[in-house]
Amino acid sequence: MSTTPIELKTSAPRRLSVPVRTLRPPRQLSEDELTILLRIADSLIPESGENPAASKAQDYLRYLDLALAARADVFDAVVTAINDVADLHGGELHARLKRMWAEDKVTFDPLSSIVAGAYFMTPQVKALIGYPGQHRDAAGFEDAANELSTGILDPVIERGSIYVSATGE
Repeated sequence: MSTTPIELKTSAPRRLSVPVRTLRPPRQLSEDELTILLRIADSLIPESGENPAASKAQDYLRYLDLALAARADVFDAVVTAINDVADLHGGELHARLKRMWAEDKVTFDPLSSIVAGAYFMTPQVKALIGYPGQHRDAAGFEDAANELSTGILDPVIERGSIYVSATGE
């Protein structure tokens, strides 16, 4: 797994007084842990038609590292899951993951969201599913006027002001 932290890119202007934010998992997975996590990923997301298995998606390791860093709060649960299935392969691994899904959501949910999240962040998979990425799609003036004419703000206007100063004034 990559030992270089991933730098977040933002559209905000860079300020010299603020350090660049980097994301790192609490620790790097060992080679054995990474191998097992990739087996888990391939069990959860196998190859299907033109869709690659999770570990075969282009740049998957890079995005797996990013997903682990982004969910550092559940890193220990992922490591627990890795250790729980360390000696399992194929159908036995799939059966254990299925049992984990049914009986241990606290472990399975973060594990599967990290595995799937990394998969769907890869440019290859985004292209395969036709996801163009995030972009600004502001409503036009006419859209705003039409929305206001539905009466959506009427309850707020009828309620009146509820402003309370944070300083207690």
